[in-house]
Amino acid sequence: MYRDAKKGFDHRTSTNQSNEIDYAHPDYYQPASSPSSVQPPFEQDREYTDYADTGVPYYEAEALQEYRSPQSMEGYVADPGAQQRASAEQEKSAEGKRSKKGLAGIGGLIAAIGALLTKFPALALLFKFGVTAVTAFASVIAYSFLFGWPFAIGLVVQLFIHEMGHALVMKLKGIPVKGMVFVPLFGAAVVMRQMPQNARDEAEVGIAGPIAGAIAASACLLIAHQPNASPIWASLAYFGFFINLFNLVPIVPFDGGRVLAAIDRRVWVLGFLGLLAFEIWQWVHGQFSPWLLLFVVLAATQLLSRNKATTTPEGRAYYNVPVATRISLAAVYFGLAAILVLGMTLARGFMPVL
Repeated sequence: MYRDAKKGFDHRTSTNQSNEIDYAHPDYYQPASSPSSVQPPFEQDREYTDYADTGVPYYEAEALQEYRSPQSMEGYVADPGAQQRASAEQEKSAEGKRSKKGLAGIGGLIAAIGALLTKFPALALLFKFGVTAVTAFASVIAYSFLFGWPFAIGLVVQLFIHEMGHALVMKLKGIPVKGMVFVPLFGAAVVMRQMPQNARDEAEVGIAGPIAGAIAASACLLIAHQPNASPIWASLAYFGFFINLFNLVPIVPFDGGRVLAAIDRRVWVLGFLGLLAFEIWQWVHGQFSPWLLLFVVLAATQLLSRNKATTTPEGRAYYNVPVATRISLAAVYFGLAAILVLGMTLARGFMPVL
């Protein structure tokens, strides 16, 4: 038996290699009786040295507090997305600053243009009518491919006179006019800044365009009566009477629809059905017109929106027109339609036979 000085245990050994230790015998597990026997490894009277600082950093008590809820994880777990979020916020802030600078630059440019137009009234007038001039020139080019330059110029002039009739009555009634624009192959339009106060004003503005157009077409017809007059005048007269008659179709957005708004809105339904039937008739006979289909779609949207507007008290008040005014507008409407049909018939007689 020998004693392990490091571990403090007695080990039994045998000098006789042939004698095996009987680990099953109870005496093997009895403590040694000799003075040299080893004491149990953990004696009660063992003295321990005081703890010495080894230089290893210690944890603060606050960092080792007990976990109670997800809110207390801040001291234990790092946020891996904090850096990404900070970068995203910085990029967003930088982008917002660039956007504000861009808007500020645009606003400054607009303010500079406004100041320049205020300082030079001639430039303001050119800017106001510049869109009209450019779109009118574009319309002349578009019509010239179909009818030639002389007829294209005369047609755009007639459209201009028609729209000026609307603009004149708007001015007389105090309705602000934003401007006039030509749409190649579709016509022209005067843009209002606000709607009229009532259906009567809208009807009078609407009927003024075909009246002015009828006057322009009549002037072309008078020139066509002159000796040695060019045949183009009769063609311009016929086309002028026709486009103004077509504008009297009793459905918005045509001028006739605006007039019928003050006479009887129920006629809108008849006007829409007639326009739709004419488009179907053309399609059946192989003459489908996308141009006319566009007007059918516009008429349908206007019919639905205006009928919905009449359900409010303001809408009903808008269409409240005296009976005498209704009768006078109806007389002007149907009388103008008759004059336009007569003008087409007369102009047809002066047109060259193809």
